[in-house]
Amino acid sequence: MRESYCYQGPCPQSGRLLRLERTREAEAAARQLMSELPELREGKMFGVLLTAQGTTLRAFSGLQERPGWSPPIYKHRDSDVPDQLDQLKAEIQKLATDPAFHRLQELEKLWEVRLSDFQDQCRHSKQHRDSLRQQGHDAAELILQSQREGTVGKQLRGQRNAELNPLRAEVSALQALILERKRRRRELSSSLQREMHEGLSQSLSAGQAWSLASLFPAGPPTGTGECCAPKLLVQAARLGLTPTGLAEFWWGPTLGDRHQGEFYWACQERCQPLIGPLLARLEPLRILYQDRDLLAVVKPPGVLTMPGRHSWNQDCMWRRLQPEFPEVLPVHRLDLETSGVCLWALNRTTQQELQRQFAGRSMMKSYEALLSKLPHLTHGCLDHPLGPDPNRPGCYRIDPQGKSSRTEFLQLDGPRYQFQPLTGRSHQIRVHTAQGLNSPIQGDRLYGGGDGPLRLHARSLQLIHRGQPLRLEAQSPF
Repeated sequence: MRESYCYQGPCPQSGRLLRLERTREAEAAARQLMSELPELREGKMFGVLLTAQGTTLRAFSGLQERPGWSPPIYKHRDSDVPDQLDQLKAEIQKLATDPAFHRLQELEKLWEVRLSDFQDQCRHSKQHRDSLRQQGHDAAELILQSQREGTVGKQLRGQRNAELNPLRAEVSALQALILERKRRRRELSSSLQREMHEGLSQSLSAGQAWSLASLFPAGPPTGTGECCAPKLLVQAARLGLTPTGLAEFWWGPTLGDRHQGEFYWACQERCQPLIGPLLARLEPLRILYQDRDLLAVVKPPGVLTMPGRHSWNQDCMWRRLQPEFPEVLPVHRLDLETSGVCLWALNRTTQQELQRQFAGRSMMKSYEALLSKLPHLTHGCLDHPLGPDPNRPGCYRIDPQGKSSRTEFLQLDGPRYQFQPLTGRSHQIRVHTAQGLNSPIQGDRLYGGGDGPLRLHARSLQLIHRGQPLRLEAQSPF
């Protein structure tokens, strides 16, 4: 029986499951490609993508580029870093196999045996002398024998050091060279990895309603974006083509559980997190309000407000806005997975004024959330001080010794609640719902809300702008 498979993943905005089947037509196109491929000494994955426009795209895994095949998602800048890495690797291997290492090892073994034999001889001699003492032999003569053996032992150790020390110095110098080249290779590799992560982030998610940071919280694994499925989906999007079927197969010598001509699925570590976002439609950032001083944008979930600390989480709202608004300045931040109204200043004076309103708590904020279960209360005020959770870095908890934190809440419909934070603590609403109402927000993996997208949306902001009240509102996407 034919085993069916479907490439699928959630839309980063709506959470709706998006699907692309490995259709019979895609498998037939893949088999046609198999008939055209030569035998390979090293195996790799190949893939075909069928489109509604009738175009068939082909790809193979890796970073190489060949005419007629989907190109790498990200191309390295013109740089000799990869060549330098290969050269350093070859130098390290050559140094590590220098004959001096073998000569030293063999000579140390010889001297170990020689000294061991001498120690055995000394032990037997001592036993013999002890026996002679008991028989009344001259003690002075026995002491002299012992001293002569000690002298011979010292001479042997001196001879050993005279032979080994020059080799040890040579090996030590080789090891120093190896360590230096490893250090240089590590630095170059880190530099290249940063370039790859930044380039991959820009190539994959620039302008999208998601980022690599949201898909790979700990950073993308090495090789992310090099597999066939992501390359084919990105190329289809670049060409404006609509995918209708996708199939991937292994070609070349058997490797582990992969056999030539067999169909396989998206790898869980590198590809699966990308499938849903790459199947989603591109939705540009929506501007709610704009004048010469102020910009209000709807932040999609899964995109940072400002750059993170690592090379793989530099994609953010601020960088996406800069091409059109070079002078844009942040006013506040929303969590990575939180969507909704996000304010930006277009000059320093406006930034300072808006931040003053935030700090003075004169700006009214309203959030919507879907809770994982119905709380007993329908309205009220959660007054629970918050502090860092010492057992979970980056998380918070209700702490009597923490900072004052107050959140008003109101049930709107079933598990849909409105929240108005009266203070501005990190993760305030998320902790207050999880630990104050005993009902985490849906999709809040940090505080017990389960998998799926976080259902927390910054619905509205009320502020004073140019001396007049201004209300900014964005409908919840869920």
